[in-house]
Amino acid sequence: MSEEQYLPIRESLGYRNVKKALWNVLSVDLDGIKIREGEYENFGFTLYYKGYSIMMVLSGTGKRIQFEFGEGGKLSILLPNPKDTLWGSSNLYELIFDKVTKEKLEYIFGKNEKDVEYALQVLRDFLDSNEAKVLLKND
Repeated sequence: MSEEQYLPIRESLGYRNVKKALWNVLSVDLDGIKIREGEYENFGFTLYYKGYSIMMVLSGTGKRIQFEFGEGGKLSILLPNPKDTLWGSSNLYELIFDKVTKEKLEYIFGKNEKDVEYALQVLRDFLDSNEAKVLLKND
């Protein structure tokens, strides 16, 4: 059995796709943001947008490993949610009411460039909406 090879985080498929989508949708350069590196090609970072601190995590990048997603991993977008007393944050898909959009957002794979870009477009539109102001309001 051969050992899997992993790229440096900034050269990985997931990083490249997240970087490209961030630039295309929000005009944000991922190279200018401090990232937290994890195992395999996993990474996370905090994005500040419209006064919100948004945590993005690309995880599950282990190749040929049970319970991992493989190259590109899975993108999670977490928003601060003062109404969630246990965690203090919610996954973006939990805050979306449209069923089709919610289902698309639940599993965003970093290897699919268009899916990552779609998720960031939904994030941008949500944060620009009055709905976000109400749902994420800190009472």
